[in-house]
Amino acid sequence: MIPTKPVVQQAPVKVFVASTGNGFMRDIGSWLVEAARLSGRTATLVDDSLPGADGAINLVVAPHEFFELFDASASELQRAAAASVCVCTEQPGTPWFHLAVDACRRGLYTLDINPQGVAALRDVDVDSAHLPLGAVPSITAPVVDRSIDVLFMGGLDDRRAAVLADLAPHLYRRNADIRVFHFDRPVTATTPGVLFGAEKYALLASSTLLVNLHRDRSAHLPAGTTPPAYFEWARMIEAMANGCVVVTEPSDGFEPLRAGTHFVETSADRMAAALDELLADPARIEQIREAAQHAVCIELALHQPLNLALDHIEGHVLPRLAEHVATSRPTRGLWRLGASRVTPPVRLGPFRPHLAIQKRAKQLALAENQTLRQLDALSCLLRHGTEQHIERVETPSFATAEPQVSVLVTLYNYADVVVETLDSIVASEGVEMELIVVDDHATDHSRAVVLDFIAAHPEAPVVLLGKDANEGLAAARNTGFEQARAPFVMVIDADNMIYPTALAKLAKALNDEPDAAAAYSILEDFGTQRSIRSAVAWDVDRLCHANYIDAQAMWRVGDWRRLGGYRADDDHVYGWEDWDLWLRLAADGGHAVLVAQMLGRYRVQQSSMIALTNLATDDAIDAIRARYPSLPWPA
Repeated sequence: MIPTKPVVQQAPVKVFVASTGNGFMRDIGSWLVEAARLSGRTATLVDDSLPGADGAINLVVAPHEFFELFDASASELQRAAAASVCVCTEQPGTPWFHLAVDACRRGLYTLDINPQGVAALRDVDVDSAHLPLGAVPSITAPVVDRSIDVLFMGGLDDRRAAVLADLAPHLYRRNADIRVFHFDRPVTATTPGVLFGAEKYALLASSTLLVNLHRDRSAHLPAGTTPPAYFEWARMIEAMANGCVVVTEPSDGFEPLRAGTHFVETSADRMAAALDELLADPARIEQIREAAQHAVCIELALHQPLNLALDHIEGHVLPRLAEHVATSRPTRGLWRLGASRVTPPVRLGPFRPHLAIQKRAKQLALAENQTLRQLDALSCLLRHGTEQHIERVETPSFATAEPQVSVLVTLYNYADVVVETLDSIVASEGVEMELIVVDDHATDHSRAVVLDFIAAHPEAPVVLLGKDANEGLAAARNTGFEQARAPFVMVIDADNMIYPTALAKLAKALNDEPDAAAAYSILEDFGTQRSIRSAVAWDVDRLCHANYIDAQAMWRVGDWRRLGGYRADDDHVYGWEDWDLWLRLAADGGHAVLVAQMLGRYRVQQSSMIALTNLATDDAIDAIRARYPSLPWPA
């Protein structure tokens, strides 16, 4: 009888992720579980317990999150870190990387998905190795239709926002999808507009190009230091596995992938040109797509390097682990993790020695506004026999127009820029529109400028409603809404602009989502600042912290009317008329839909109205919170 070779039982694998951490890390954790199972091991994803010296290989993904967010004492966390093999995912030099180091130092061995991270860990005497990321079968989604030309997914900072703003003039005719989030809270499956797992892979499989922009790390490094160009391996792998061609800023540490073969590398100032060139060359896109997909799914398949790493850990780390955890070494040295669960110290409120003066100044300024409006009404009464008289001037084509969208521009002392706004509106494509301009008794020659515009554009359906007594922004907008003939009204300030496709795309969003009361798009900042705004999907919790959605939005007239229009009778909302209406919509159980494309332009300049609003805000915020008590206001 031939003797049989005894079966060697391999150590099981546990992959730990934070239950309330970023969903991106859970995705990476699920890849590791799948790859370990493909290697023949038992593997599970764990988010409800700490690692221990129990004979398993404990891989902790994103230790800066896991040990920060898990509810346990410092000594328990430190011993758990000692029993772990941390899998680091963060860029060296960032606060998150430094937190991860505290956990890595407790353990005997660490893995990092980027060679830069390995080098930085070794610089602080952490025994570490590179875990090359690759694809697992579940990442690849079936391709139904690549309807999205350009996709961006990432956290928003000033640098990325400025680069995205520069892309706006090149993308408004494309089918773009700009999905951004903020770094101020964990990004989870409940974060509006952000996708994970199968939904994210399906989005990538529906996209032709993925734009990759580096984060701004200047605040995390010494002055004058140039950060290394970090290659975001996880983002690249999931894009390439789904045939989405990556267009990235120059990076380091991407080997064995090759720029020009597996992805396209270009500088930020040439990003727009690179996108245009690629989209005009489908053959090159297909060539890069095939090479990249084969590389990450076959040549670099994750189960191959992970199996080698697990064999090394089982043979050289596990035999020493129990003794290591039992010593006092894991509890020595710097430990900064867990600070978010510590009750913060009681702090004094902001030092505002002139608050009483600021409040009084705001009251006087608002009283002056009211007095001037009363004088306007009196003057109008003397001239016209009524406290309000509205001059109406139409283009010849206005009366017979059958608009799908009414565009409302309220005007007060923007004579020098309003023509740019009006030109951008009448250049709209793919939708029948009418333009309603409400002059709120401007003190410059705004009305004359609009009259000249009407005379020069007889073919465009335009009406000017010139008030002879100023009533304020909210009342002016309400006047325009009341005159609208279309079911949708687009609100645009007199110094801002839209791209030609904006109206058609926003109207389509409202038609596609009948329950949405309004639609808004991402706006490109221009003027004294390059950035983007109104870029995050509808999020009531975020809305209660601050208004992040600009007035430039398209409303269903029926919903606007049901909500009662803009509040024109309360000084507390002066300058916050838009925020008040968004909050009213939220309190009513309604919502607005974000069209995740850059379709409008926001002129950044000093605003006296906002300056007056922000002179003293405490009373106004208290009044708004009291008006909408059912909303989830921050403590």
